[in-house]
This record gives sequence, C-alpha cells and structure tokens, in this order.
Amino acid sequence: MYYRVMKKSLRISAFLALGVIALASCNGKEDLDVISKEEAALKSVMEQYVPNVIYDIYGNLADKTEALWGQLVAMRDAGSLTQADIDKVCKTFLEAREYWEKSEAFLFGAATAFGIDPHIDSWPLDKDKLALSLSNAEVIEHLLSEGAGAADEVGAASLGFHGIEFILFRDGKNRTAAALQGDETDAAFAGRKVSGHNELIFAAAVAEDLYNSCAQLQVSWNPNAPKSRQDLIEELELNCTVEGSDMTFGENLLGAAAAGSTYATWQEAAAKSILNGSASIADEVANTKIGTAHYVNSADYDADYIESPYSHRSYYDFRDNILSIQYSLYGAAGASSAGAKSLMSFLRDFNYSGASQLESDLKAALSSLEACIASGVAFVENPQAELAEKAIEAINKLNDDLGDAAEWIVKL
Repeated sequence: MYYRVMKKSLRISAFLALGVIALASCNGKEDLDVISKEEAALKSVMEQYVPNVIYDIYGNLADKTEALWGQLVAMRDAGSLTQADIDKVCKTFLEAREYWEKSEAFLFGAATAFGIDPHIDSWPLDKDKLALSLSNAEVIEHLLSEGAGAADEVGAASLGFHGIEFILFRDGKNRTAAALQGDETDAAFAGRKVSGHNELIFAAAVAEDLYNSCAQLQVSWNPNAPKSRQDLIEELELNCTVEGSDMTFGENLLGAAAAGSTYATWQEAAAKSILNGSASIADEVANTKIGTAHYVNSADYDADYIESPYSHRSYYDFRDNILSIQYSLYGAAGASSAGAKSLMSFLRDFNYSGASQLESDLKAALSSLEACIASGVAFVENPQAELAEKAIEAINKLNDDLGDAAEWIVKL
C-alpha cells in the first residue's frame, strides 16, 4: 500500500504583505526614549502576553510530557499491568496534549524555526512502517537501550503525540490491560507478531523524544526555564536561540524596537505574533484539520488522515486551538475575559471599530466547537456532520477578523 505522511498545512499568514510593516511607525525608526501612547500600551501588552501565555503554557507542556515519559517507562518495566496503570497514563497524555493544542497560536517561534511542530504533531501515523519496526527485534532492542536516541529508527511518521496515542487509545477508549499484555490486532499488523510490551517500549522511547522537544520549546522561549532543562538542551546540542543572536524567542519579542530584535516596532510585534499567529491556527483548524475531511465524500476519506482518530479527541483539539487564540487575545493562559493589559483591551481602548465583532466571533467559534463536542459524535465518526460545517464557517469569520485587526495595528 502506498502510504504518505501528511505534514501539517503550511501556516498561512493572515498578514500577507510584510511590506506593510513600513507603515508601522509614522516617525521612522522608533526613539526608545520617546514612544507614543499606542506603542507604550502595546509594550505593556507584550510584557503581559509573553510570560503569562507563552512561558506558562510551554512550562506546563514540558512538565506534563516529562511526567508522561516517566509513567510510560514505569509501565514498560512493570511485571504486570492494571487498568488503573493504563488509565493514569492516558490521563497524563490527554493533559499534555491539551497544553500542546493550547500553544498552537504561537507556533511562529521555536516550534516552527526548529521543526518541532511537524516532528511531534504530524499525521497520519504510518502504521505499516510501525508494524515493520516493532516486529524487528533489533529495533526493539535499540528502543529499549537507547530510548529517544533510537526513535528515528521507527520513522518520522511514527513519532510524537500520535504514535503514543495509537498505543494508548482505540476507538475513543483507553486500551485495556488485556490488550497491552497480548499482541497487536490492528489490520496493519497482520502477519507481524507485535506484543503489547514491544508497543510500550516504543511508546516510552517516543515519549522521551517528545519531552526533549517540549523542553526545547520551553528553553527556547523562557530564559528562566529550569536549569535541568537548559542543561538537557545543551547536552543534546539542540538550538534554543533566535538565528543570528544569543536571545531566546521570549527575549527577542520582549525586546521589540530595540537593537538586535527581529521586530522593528511594537506594532509589528503585536501584529506578527499575537494576531498573525492566531490567524494561522484559525485557518488551519477550519480549512485543514476540519475542512480536509469534511469536504470529501464519506466513502473517499481515510480515518487515519484525521487528527487524533484513536482517542476520538479531534473536536477537543480544535476547541483547544481556538482557546489558544482566546488566551493570546486576553493576555493569560486560562483567561475567560480580557485582562487590563491584554491585546483585546488595547483594541477597545484605542477605538478599533472591529473589536466587538472580533470578540463576538471568537465566542461563536468556541461555541461551534463546544456544540460539536456536546453532540457525542466524534469527528472521525462523521466528518460530514452539519455541525462541522458550522464550525468551519464560524472559525473562518474569526480568521478574517484577526487579519483585519493586524492590518489596523500596523497602521497606528
């Protein structure tokens, strides 16, 4: 069977013409000692956003993936398994997954620069290659002895969240102790004997690789990331600074308009990070994650080409992606309303005419996905659902609003 890896869609910029950045400062190069009230307010927005959204979420993501790795190693090495063991690991996986999905409004930094996004979150899973790898005694030996160091031996299309998801979930349910103490029964494994224990060896190695990537994200953004993670990234010789500088991505964004930053003005910083990053994930959710499967005949789509098909958590992923936009606009992870120094409040305070529509459409997009979840029918079970169509429409409206707001900000 010919099987190709579908990488995540190219992040489509809502802010298409970078030349418009030239309009960002009416006075030419910003004088760092004398800035306009708009620039001062945007500086405060970014100082609220970077630590309280990006550092917070990436820190929790690294914590949860580290815990997931440890739990999978313990389960791999256990003499026997209980359902409670499996349920605990599944819960940790879903918590880690939630933090990742809630980070996708800021993939514009290290996640893209270092190829972390496709490395840990590409689909579909190449189950044919996985079956071949996990039935190979030498590959299993390497995964057991080398962990993440041997992860590449199973192929890029088997790594990250979705490789682990396949081991832990089937048909929207946690795997059973009996299944993981028996042999794999998926059709792709027919003719190849793969034990549940070999699957756990694989999952533990991939979880270590996943944690390494998430630690890299945290260290690449936050200069005050835990020293243990900074030491790990140094030991692994992974990149963690903006190209051509020794700054983290957080320092670069917080240093907008200063010498050395890649952001020439605070207007550019807000437009290209918060709004452009948010528009990119809104576009992907509507037109790739949902739209790709929705706009084909039901007989023509392969369920594996849907994100999170084994856990049946697709709609939750999409909802969390839009929450990443909400947190970015509201200035704090977990925020359900705009903080005083948030970008949403800035738009209102400086009389952006589209502010109310933006917030209304944000709420509508979230509501559309909550309705999909409440239906009780997973996306993978009915991609052509009318509720999915409504979600596409609502999220595309939000995407348009974000692009309009970006154009307005750079003209201040």
